[in-house]
Amino acid sequence: MTKERQEPHADPYWQEDLAVGEGRFYRDQLFTIRLRLHSSEEHIRDHQELVPLSHKTGERAYVHAKPYILEPEITLTLGVYPKPTEEGAIGEVTGSEWKGMRHRDIGNAQAWYYPADRLLMLWECYLFEWCHEEDPRADENLKVLWTGFERHLLGQFPEAERVVTPAWEDIYERTLWHEFLTSQGYRPFTEATFFKEAIG
Repeated sequence: MTKERQEPHADPYWQEDLAVGEGRFYRDQLFTIRLRLHSSEEHIRDHQELVPLSHKTGERAYVHAKPYILEPEITLTLGVYPKPTEEGAIGEVTGSEWKGMRHRDIGNAQAWYYPADRLLMLWECYLFEWCHEEDPRADENLKVLWTGFERHLLGQFPEAERVVTPAWEDIYERTLWHEFLTSQGYRPFTEATFFKEAIG
């Protein structure tokens, strides 16, 4: 993973930017999957989670990630004909200008870390409809994103002992999602969650 600080003119909400791997989009074109990242501290009081917490009051850390790819930003110049041709064409491209690269968001990811319980809750990590596979088990881009986000979280919170995640993701059929989580090393924990050991 390569990490960069955000440039001064960028949205201040996003504090870091890192590459997590490569994926294929737009009919098998190779792109680097990147994450814009935001982290903050939150105070909780009598908080209930999907799994029981030993410490329901205290501090937790929040991490929000916006997965994206960089696309070429190209402006086309169109010359318009005085009248359409017999084939129906109204004009033709007379020039193009490459202006740089633009962000194309591909998904969303969020997590919370409860330091008193050494518990990492990976709340969501998914790709948008335009670029995800119906079957998460066969989605190589999702695997790259999930693994990269999880790796970043465990690097940010090395004291974590357990990683817990909900047993569902609304955009996928539940049985397929359970099999995806199992392929990522998770196993059922409660009716609503899967978990894996983070260390040891």
